[in-house]
Amino acid sequence: MTLFQFILIAGVVLAAILLIVLMPGDRSRAIKRIFALLFAAAAVLAILFPNALTAIAGFFGIGRGADLLLYGSVIAMLLFAVSVIRAKARSDDRVTELARAVALMEARLREQQEEGTDER
Repeated sequence: MTLFQFILIAGVVLAAILLIVLMPGDRSRAIKRIFALLFAAAAVLAILFPNALTAIAGFFGIGRGADLLLYGSVIAMLLFAVSVIRAKARSDDRVTELARAVALMEARLREQQEEGTDER
């Protein structure tokens, strides 16, 4: 194993650990962890056996393993972009709900204060 392969494997393992530890706790947490571990295992295997990636690419009719890796990276980047956009939309919805609740609460407080000053 070359030094560069060792550095790449260490980087992949570190990224997988960070993904597992820092993921928010929702219902799909276990699935995300499994995919992170599968990705890490596939990355380590691709680093250790680059010719296998070329063989897999040939099976799919792609000339080189690097091209297969590029196509997979593009798909992964698009999936990541979709998940980020969905998360932002959910966050925006939550902020909108909170803003509405605060506005209604402030209106009720003002109404109560006005009623209190009218009775005096």
